[in-house]
Amino acid sequence: MIIKKILVDEIIDFLGKDIIKVMGLHEGIYIDNLSDVDRVNETTLDWVNPTKANKQEIVKASKARVMLVDETVEYVDGKILIVVKNPKMALAQVGNHFFVNHPKPSIHPTAIIDPDATIGKDVYVGAYTVIGKATIGDNCFIDSNVKIYDDVQMGKGCYIKSGAILGGAGFGYERDKDGNRFRFPQIGSLIMGDDVEVGANTCIDRGALSDTVIGDHTKINNLCHIAHNNKIGRNVVIAGCVNVSGGNIIDDNVWIAPNSSLRGYVHIGENAFVGMGAVVVKDIPAGETWIGNPAHKLEKK
Repeated sequence: MIIKKILVDEIIDFLGKDIIKVMGLHEGIYIDNLSDVDRVNETTLDWVNPTKANKQEIVKASKARVMLVDETVEYVDGKILIVVKNPKMALAQVGNHFFVNHPKPSIHPTAIIDPDATIGKDVYVGAYTVIGKATIGDNCFIDSNVKIYDDVQMGKGCYIKSGAILGGAGFGYERDKDGNRFRFPQIGSLIMGDDVEVGANTCIDRGALSDTVIGDHTKINNLCHIAHNNKIGRNVVIAGCVNVSGGNIIDDNVWIAPNSSLRGYVHIGENAFVGMGAVVVKDIPAGETWIGNPAHKLEKK
């Protein structure tokens, strides 16, 4: 657990224009951690979910002195209420800025980087990572023991965890005259947008004849497999242990829950939700929730 004394004035300065107003005397007051369900005390920074019906009661009952709230909450004696539009977002911003240890941009001496690679500004490359003739954008974090093949294009601010393999040859074969399989050429690229996250031991294959594409702000968890020629949109969430076979189209803001599988060459529409363990064998229209094996629409009662 990271404990740091952070003055409320520092938090106010950091959040800046995101703050609507501050209620309560805060000079010289500090926090030392973020509140959790099992850890709320006078010196932790707490927050109230705007969707709660009993926000005022939650503020009164909280042991925390400093709280992030929305503008519907009224002042409570003895509290310091920092009023923002999105309290949870503000909590995340404060936590990332003040409590998360960010390694300084550097390239570990054991990393192997092709001389023809293009590495952007303020990039971190961890121990024993291997980067081929790839393009890495500014402010990327690439952890230890990552393999990035040739022709990978990575946008700005990407976060790649240990053991990830990006841009390797896909699993594609054709039969010869004797019926034996031989490898189909995998000569496409892997193109990743900005602020993409790839989890530990996740593999994303390059395209075969076209490219594999991952849109901006998409987050892929640990132990996932993304096969060749997938087109994945913006702000997609792919949870742990998901298998995405080749050639799918996944539109923006789709959520794919843990242990799901996509057959290949299916289209998942914008804002759709794929339930845990679902096996998707046909297209899912935009905005729908599908569950089960084979996956089917969840009818709301």
